Amino acid sequence: MSIEVKNLSHIYSKGTVFEHIALEDVSFEVGPHDFIGIIGHTGSGKSTLIQHINRLLVPTSGTIVVNNININEPNVPMKEIVKRVGIVFQYPEYQLFEETVYKDVSFGPKNLGYDEEKVDFLVKQSIEIMGLDYEEIKDKSPFELSGGQKRRVAIAGVIAMKPPILILDEPTSGLDPMGRREMLDMIKNMNKQLGMCIILVTHSMDDVAEYADKIMVFSSGRLMKYGPPAEVFADSKFLADISLDVPQSKAVLERLKEEGYEIDTSAYTTKEAAKEIIRVFGK
Repeated sequence: MSIEVKNLSHIYSKGTVFEHIALEDVSFEVGPHDFIGIIGHTGSGKSTLIQHINRLLVPTSGTIVVNNININEPNVPMKEIVKRVGIVFQYPEYQLFEETVYKDVSFGPKNLGYDEEKVDFLVKQSIEIMGLDYEEIKDKSPFELSGGQKRRVAIAGVIAMKPPILILDEPTSGLDPMGRREMLDMIKNMNKQLGMCIILVTHSMDDVAEYADKIMVFSSGRLMKYGPPAEVFADSKFLADISLDVPQSKAVLERLKEEGYEIDTSAYTTKEAAKEIIRVFGK
């Protein structure tokens, strides 16, 4: 088991007039090769949760076990947590700081104590995993790159540390449709080909419908649902009640159903919805 969270709660400014419950009695398990999507309205607890999984925040109560280590035990060094959990925050390109792409991507593995040969291998591998030409960009300043390339370099710097768990907070923000698709395909490849456990935080129902194996739904600091996309998106009313939508493809099917067409509304991906529409209207 990669991650086991039990009865996790977090209260900001506890005991003051500004006290706010950000997470309340959250429990779940994540497997070593899972692709998990986390959805919820703004302020639902998503960002607070992911900051607990690599100990950027300490829980008010509850436990978090990552690869059989309770990460909030006082004797667990931060370096051991960083080896296990990589986290990519929104707009990671703003965190680039070195004079060359190579130096920026190598910063993490060097600090983990890898030798020069290992660092060279990890830097090259990570840059290429992100769909970039290593020889072409390794000596360039990261600030000379396009916005999309900068983001890929920033993510390469995290995966160069080889964490078995990778958390990404809105990694496609600001990207055009093609860049968005390419980024998500690369993330899915890390999950399938490298065996990394992926946790994707997003506001896009379409993205989690297409890529995630399971989805966590948060509202007001509580984990409301946790299951496969078909199960989560089966209840449109539940999602609407907590200010969330279904994927656009499912919304189209449901609208057609309302218009009186005999159509199956269980599809939730674009490909599945297209098949159903062709079945009904392609006669």
